Amino acid sequence: MPLVLARGELYREKRFGPNTVNQGAALFECEWDGGRFEAGLFTGGIFRSGEFVGGIFLGGTFCGTWVGGIWEGGFDRSGIYRSRGDSPSAP
Repeated sequence: MPLVLARGELYREKRFGPNTVNQGAALFECEWDGGRFEAGLFTGGIFRSGEFVGGIFLGGTFCGTWVGGIWEGGFDRSGIYRSRGDSPSAP
């Protein structure tokens, strides 16, 4: 059974695994290791793996699979900084 993060929830410095689905929570300085990010905010952490399909990515390191959402800036899997709107391509 997946761990579902709901709208209005807030997490700081937590780690989430492959069975996690974000449906609207805000994550600050967290680690994302798999799962599906459908909505919410990811800022200042590392998105190691999993799908980002919706929500906002702001100022972290992204190594997962970008499907969609709002890219506000951060580093891609190659270590290149990408500014607003310049989201990473699929690996």
